[in-house]
Amino acid sequence: MSAHEIAASEGPGSSGASPAGADEGLDQNEAVSGGSTLRPGEASDVLETAGADGISSDLESVPGFNASEALGESLLSEEVPVTKALEALPPAETLAYDEPESICGPDNRVRISPASAIPWRWCCELLITMANGSGARGTGWFIGPRTVMTAGHVVFSKAAGGWARSIEVIPGMDAASRPYGSQTGTSFRSVTGWTSSSDPEYDYGAVILPNNNLGNTVGYFGFASLSDGDLQNLLVNTSGYPGDKPFGTQWYNAGTITQVTGRRLRYMLDTFGGQSGSAVWRLKDGQRHGVGIHGYGGCPNKAVRITAPVFNNMLAWKNLGF
Repeated sequence: MSAHEIAASEGPGSSGASPAGADEGLDQNEAVSGGSTLRPGEASDVLETAGADGISSDLESVPGFNASEALGESLLSEEVPVTKALEALPPAETLAYDEPESICGPDNRVRISPASAIPWRWCCELLITMANGSGARGTGWFIGPRTVMTAGHVVFSKAAGGWARSIEVIPGMDAASRPYGSQTGTSFRSVTGWTSSSDPEYDYGAVILPNNNLGNTVGYFGFASLSDGDLQNLLVNTSGYPGDKPFGTQWYNAGTITQVTGRRLRYMLDTFGGQSGSAVWRLKDGQRHGVGIHGYGGCPNKAVRITAPVFNNMLAWKNLGF
């Protein structure tokens, strides 16, 4: 690995301490959105160089989104022309994983257009140049001025030769519209549980942008490590760039977390290839906290859970932006 590529040693069998100084009464650890004070903590692992209706009050207000239908599903400004070459880019996950992302029951996804408001501009289309020179696409979300969270297989793909060469980050993209322009990153982060073991439970990573202009302009999500009890049946949101829709268009869905395990969250939110790396977030008291990194399908679809070790790594990666 080069100096642009770093994998934390988190993997099966490893553990990470919780950040110091977490407030009493929190289930584990939380960082809040948009430049607010963070609870102190650092990555615990050694780095290796290389609405009012009571149903939808915790969901984003999106015209046309049928919350009742979605929640009823169960476990049964710059413009860049969209070229044919861009439309033909495959989702990064087609090179990496076991279960394609899925539409679970009725497809009640809603397009976000324009995507220049909060929180949609925190979500990014990612255009990836893989190690072998092939192109792909994915989704990411800002967690700091220079840090874009995504799936591990977006930044590192064994099938495509290892670490990506570069990833263009386009926040709030809406078809040909790029309201905040873009920035290309060549510095990436992941964990050895993914880069060495290809374990889906460790499939998360980050793009570190060369400067903080873009993140400070658009803002960013908070993130949280919550207890099993707080996650079970939690109302969550997700939005990203699925490959079955017109290129560069952002699509939203929401629902409840139906199963919580040590490393994963499961839910019936509708997603599709290209959306790997999307935030799975809660909206509480006006604050938006990511609780998972979406990545896998199968109905239920799945996310990597933000556990304490994941939180610690995210916090260390976020702090690179200051």
